[in-house]
Amino acid sequence: MLKKLAKKLFGEASSVQSSEGFFLNVRCNSCGEVFNLFINKSTDLAQNFDERGGVTYSLSKEIIGSRCRNLIHVKMEFDGGKTLVSRDIENGEFIEE
Repeated sequence: MLKKLAKKLFGEASSVQSSEGFFLNVRCNSCGEVFNLFINKSTDLAQNFDERGGVTYSLSKEIIGSRCRNLIHVKMEFDGGKTLVSRDIENGEFIEE
């Protein structure tokens, strides 16, 4: 269902990145359930300010599926231009499409 919506909104590729956001595709390590989440860079990222007044962004997401109760933790760090700098996942794996 999300892929059909993505095709209507962004064209053929569901992993398309735009200035508004990107798709976060992950798989549960326990049951294999796949999650395709759209991350809106304007509303889903948290601002972080350093002591010199600079700004970076971060995302902390917890995902739980319908097949099992395995809690997947995703943490991502972005620079001031909202470009991905690092990412980490627990209890799951990132899917590259």
